[in-house]
Amino acid sequence: MFNGTVEGYENFLSFNDIWELLFTRESESVIIDCYVNTYLFLPREENSDIFLNFGYVGAALKGYVQSCRDDNSKEQHFDYAFEKLDRAPNEFDLFFSPMHVGTNHWALLVIHIKEKEFHVYDSLRNKLRRDIPQYVEELKRYLKGKHIDAEKWPLCYPDPCPQQGSGDDCGIFTCKYMKCPTRRDIQDLPFSQDDMPYVQAKFTLHFIKVYFNAQERS
Repeated sequence: MFNGTVEGYENFLSFNDIWELLFTRESESVIIDCYVNTYLFLPREENSDIFLNFGYVGAALKGYVQSCRDDNSKEQHFDYAFEKLDRAPNEFDLFFSPMHVGTNHWALLVIHIKEKEFHVYDSLRNKLRRDIPQYVEELKRYLKGKHIDAEKWPLCYPDPCPQQGSGDDCGIFTCKYMKCPTRRDIQDLPFSQDDMPYVQAKFTLHFIKVYFNAQERS
């Protein structure tokens, strides 16, 4: 029922993705992309005054870059992500870069262009993530070629940063982390692990509505 694409989106959710979001939560990359498209970009188009000027550089970017063995390949992957932006990187207030950490975890990197800081939101912060600082260093080198000298920008781990329980909700947490910095009127992260069943159901219903609304328009 959900196979195919929705106008305006390269990879919309399949029925299997919807099922996994609701019951298994194993399609994090696709869900994160669709969340950004339908929860962040669509509302910004409808009411841009309440949103900061933000960009999005792809849910699987970190994993792609760190799998490269040479600098040219890394730069090509960064180019692929950044070329999808509708303006130069230094014209944004902030960027979101969801990161695939290790083998089965997602965290969020927020690049604050105006504040000149990198912020990491990680729902399992108590674990040492050596690959995140390494990735940020790769990103700094790339941004320098885009007229953004981020060499001295600090890497911060802000509070509050809601933490997950023993489940597999890191993809949902990553989505929720993105919502708050985008809106000018929200300063904290008002959710917790206890909210995840409700959030899952809300996401699922939202994606289904977006899909059928798009089908009606087409």
